[in-house]
Amino acid sequence: MLGKLFNQLLGKEEETNNTPAPKPEQAQPQPQPISFDPETQHGTHYSVDDFDAEVARLSEDWIAQEIADGETVSEDDKRNIYYNYRQQVYLDWNNRDMDQYVRFEHANSLKYLGVQTSGFVKVDDDNPFLAPVHGISLKDYTAMCLKISSGVDHTRVCQAMGLEAVIWDELNTIWPQRMAEDTSFTVTTLFGQYYAENEAHPKLQHLQAELSADAAANLERLKTDRYFYEELAGARQAAYEYGLDGAQWILETYGINLADFQSVAMQYMTEQNQRWNSQEILHYTQFQEQKQKEYAKKFAAEQGGNVADDIEF
Repeated sequence: MLGKLFNQLLGKEEETNNTPAPKPEQAQPQPQPISFDPETQHGTHYSVDDFDAEVARLSEDWIAQEIADGETVSEDDKRNIYYNYRQQVYLDWNNRDMDQYVRFEHANSLKYLGVQTSGFVKVDDDNPFLAPVHGISLKDYTAMCLKISSGVDHTRVCQAMGLEAVIWDELNTIWPQRMAEDTSFTVTTLFGQYYAENEAHPKLQHLQAELSADAAANLERLKTDRYFYEELAGARQAAYEYGLDGAQWILETYGINLADFQSVAMQYMTEQNQRWNSQEILHYTQFQEQKQKEYAKKFAAEQGGNVADDIEF
């Protein structure tokens, strides 16, 4: 059933139309520049209600025709049909490429797909998954995780927050449990955003892991030099593949702890979601893969080479 829909969306009708397309007598006018709402990524030349109505009209017409033809249309089929028509209408109405559509999809993921996307989280104050635990909000919990991951003992972190140390175990059980139960991924995604922001918590800012001048310089470079980040991400993965603790290797080599590294990783991911550019993503992905191969050779050499290196065919 969906095959017919894909063919229609791609302009491939089942019946052959042999009538040649009319040739334009003059050049078509260039499309006018389109501006987009920064929050919804919808074009400002139409209303969101009109857009949703058009997607619904096309989708429901298709569903009705399928049922009339004796086809069974499941709930998954309906979601796929709406998804495909939403993409078609958006691209047609805005005359943009798939990169812009992905930005739109990220900005509206909760509305249309029921899940949150990093960089576009919409917070409902009445969301029970975000209710504080022992007075500790998700932002508080994230700040505590950052400090503990950076090497500060959890008892010192709890003391600074005015909590008994045993409370940490409960916090570290309930918040992850909520992340697992929240099907919209609001808690998980918001935790990631808070982790990326890495803001100084007023009660925790005096707790600092030891950081040398070189480590501080490396951390600053990690935040501003995407190539440096991708190189270390590739090195970390290669280290794990060779039985090394990749996070520990980065700490020992560059003085950057796991918390700070992951915070920067979330920053880049959030920025990437907000200004999606497939060519740029591919470029950095290929760069990281190349660095991973280079570090794999380095780690292999340090361990005496790969087992297969001495095998001749």
